[in-house]
Amino acid sequence: MSALDLAIINKIETEPTIQNDDNTKKKSTSAFPTKIFRMRSSILTELLQVSHIRSIRQIFIAVLVTVFLQVAISDLFEYGTIDFRFDVILWNFSNVSACFRLWLCLFLSTCIIVYNAFHFWAYKRLSFIPSVSSTKIPIKPTSLLIFDWFWLVAYCCYIGLFLYFPVHCILAENYPIATRIFILMEQVRFLMKSHAFVRENTPRAILYSQIHSKEIATEEALNDKLEDSFSGQKAFAVPHTPCPEFSKFLYFLFAPTLIYRDSYPRTSSVQWKYVLSQLAQFAATALFGYYLFYRFCLPVFRHFKSEHVTLKKFVLSILSCTLPGALLLFCAFYGFLHCWLNAFAEMLRFADRQFYSDWWTATSWSSYYRTWNIVVHDWLYTYVYRDCHKLLGVKYRLVSMYTVIFLSACVHEYILALAFGYFYPILFLQFAVLGFISMLILPQRTQNNAFNVFIWTSLFVGLGMQMCLYSIEWYARQNCPRTVNGPLDYFVPRSLFCRDVNDTMTINRESSSTTLHMDL
Repeated sequence: MSALDLAIINKIETEPTIQNDDNTKKKSTSAFPTKIFRMRSSILTELLQVSHIRSIRQIFIAVLVTVFLQVAISDLFEYGTIDFRFDVILWNFSNVSACFRLWLCLFLSTCIIVYNAFHFWAYKRLSFIPSVSSTKIPIKPTSLLIFDWFWLVAYCCYIGLFLYFPVHCILAENYPIATRIFILMEQVRFLMKSHAFVRENTPRAILYSQIHSKEIATEEALNDKLEDSFSGQKAFAVPHTPCPEFSKFLYFLFAPTLIYRDSYPRTSSVQWKYVLSQLAQFAATALFGYYLFYRFCLPVFRHFKSEHVTLKKFVLSILSCTLPGALLLFCAFYGFLHCWLNAFAEMLRFADRQFYSDWWTATSWSSYYRTWNIVVHDWLYTYVYRDCHKLLGVKYRLVSMYTVIFLSACVHEYILALAFGYFYPILFLQFAVLGFISMLILPQRTQNNAFNVFIWTSLFVGLGMQMCLYSIEWYARQNCPRTVNGPLDYFVPRSLFCRDVNDTMTINRESSSTTLHMDL
């Protein structure tokens, strides 16, 4: 191993110690430490500078090339021509124009409605606040209470409408699975961004109105309203305006973070070669994941019928999907959390690239949840856990923890249920029930490698069960008659009640693309 490799590894290994020291300092100043943005690279970016770690990525590239060769050679010998079977991809993105129009509506509604409504509320409420002297006890006018409550109700109504209309569109126009997932994930992202902006700037507007009405002095505001600050970086400074500029809100909508700040650490320039490299790796990873599913998972379930699902075949199907499921997990992690987010961070000169941590070394589920997706975890901790903890108190800390897990599980199941067209809460049960029980049973702080093996084994088996059960239900929806009519059919699994069915549909090369799409 070269001296450069050793230096990089030593640097990475010493970073957790530095972060722990930071956490100690934060705990000493505040019971709820805030997110501190600083210039740092992703862990894989630093690890891939080591030649031995970089060779692992070359192995995955070699596997991708091998999969392509397998598809090409098998088709050449069997059919006399090469067909990489892009029909399913083309079907999933057959309505890109409609999908883009719907996304544009989501984006414009977030930009126009959320920002302008908050801007109007923050400035208009100043007219309801009378100027008072410091000797008088400040009393909130009734008109201001009514005004604030009206806009709170309007904000809740907006969230409800924002949830309803995209779902109505994708169901009415029968979007394919991939575009459904894209729209639903963007819907959730815009909602999380909107809530972060409103939640961070509401105290700012209230503080500005208090200063404006001379209820408190500027010096008192410095000491009283910024108790969540740490080491000089504040959630917001003493405001000079009740609402930030639109340019800051617009940058936040595209920045790879869900925590709002008026400013973030920025790099000096954009390395477009790095951006193109990350986007190319993202595309290759997505293609790799598609062929993994098409070649190794789809043949297992293509001819599934309910009467054939014996315990033996069910267990064998789960085991056959564990390895492809693990590779799909790696593809999702490397393609999205590393390549996609780093590409956007580089284009926006966003310097804090800690989108994940060393989740592969986790020895407990709580550690895995905290380090797998730091972007989402920071939002859940800042805007859900802390607020629940402040409302309920230390006595109900466990309730605050489960609220975070329950909300995350509901959002995941919400996306899957609407994308697949049926409610089958396998992921919800694994996440919100089994995962939470494991968090309570397993030790939280241990370096025993056996627990790390348990986490990996649980991930592999859990992914295999998800792929198996969701696929069985998908084909039951294609091949089995309804047991109930109406909306209730959406929630009743057909795979559990299907007994007398016809032969499953088969795919041949002469069949139309519509038959292929229905089978998949």
